[in-house]
Amino acid sequence: MTLITITAGVGTVFEGGSACLIDTLWAAARAEDEVEHISVRAVRCRVDIGVFSVQMDQVTARAVASNLVERALAMSPQLRKWSVAATMPGIVGS
Repeated sequence: MTLITITAGVGTVFEGGSACLIDTLWAAARAEDEVEHISVRAVRCRVDIGVFSVQMDQVTARAVASNLVERALAMSPQLRKWSVAATMPGIVGS
């Protein structure tokens, strides 16, 4: 799992909640990303995103998750004010 934090300016909220954001991330996912699970947690002007991919090393999983989130930020009008603040590797899938 790779953990990515996105942030926006004070007072910016993602309309639609976690389920809508997860749908947006899945819409940005590609088959070759081999994503198994996406989770999100919103905390005041910050959203933590967990992207779980199987059968890949930590470096590849981190690149896949980063590219996925960047695609979602670019394709969603609701995410235009958001940007990636941090990316960190989590648990590696097997």
